[in-house]
Amino acid sequence: MRNIIDENITLEEPGHKYVLETDPSIEFQSVTELIGNYFEPFDKHAIAEKLVATNPKYMDTTAEALIAKWDAARDHGTKVHSEIELYLNKSIVPDEPKARDAIEWLKKYQMKSEIDIYTEIKVYSKELKIAGSIDILAHDKRTDLYEIVDWKTSKSIDTVSFKGKTGSHPITQHLMDCKFVTYSMQLSFYRYLLETYYGIKIRNQLIGHLDGEQCKSYVGDYYKNEIVEIIHDQQNRRKS
Repeated sequence: MRNIIDENITLEEPGHKYVLETDPSIEFQSVTELIGNYFEPFDKHAIAEKLVATNPKYMDTTAEALIAKWDAARDHGTKVHSEIELYLNKSIVPDEPKARDAIEWLKKYQMKSEIDIYTEIKVYSKELKIAGSIDILAHDKRTDLYEIVDWKTSKSIDTVSFKGKTGSHPITQHLMDCKFVTYSMQLSFYRYLLETYYGIKIRNQLIGHLDGEQCKSYVGDYYKNEIVEIIHDQQNRRKS
């Protein structure tokens, strides 16, 4: 079994680039980026322009103001993630209420069994040239099973797409293009990498939704078949 804590791989910012110290020539694609290729890209400029022009809710705002609001929400999410990690690694008490909610949820979660918590675990496959970062990997020492936990700070996690929109590729065209599905796909890829290349067994992948009031966890769907199809699709693209 490969060690889940692997200092051989680092994530370089800016650019969100994964680098393997022992083989820096490998160009990894991030799990998030890869999943995004199978759903319509979020064109924030085009969407903002359309919303302010057609949606009464945004009549009194501009596209620029709407984009600024989205960017601020993204940066806030990054800050929340950072504060959770700092608390778990260095016991620095978080300022953000959402980060505090996450910590409280984790404390209750750990009371269920004898659970070790690992934070910001980087997983990868040299064969597939794919890498990603897991917010929380929890190990139940009584059962020797693991659970993946991924924090999400969005206002809501929709389970049905707008106007029934689906994935943009034959592999995903039967899937709703909504947050719950794309988050589940992301976590499914982490699970596949962990079980296939690290030899550990995952019980569940959890979405920890931090909505500002509490942390509510959702069990993500496991799209193993779709993940395998995406991997085969990527391998075929490299051959062509």
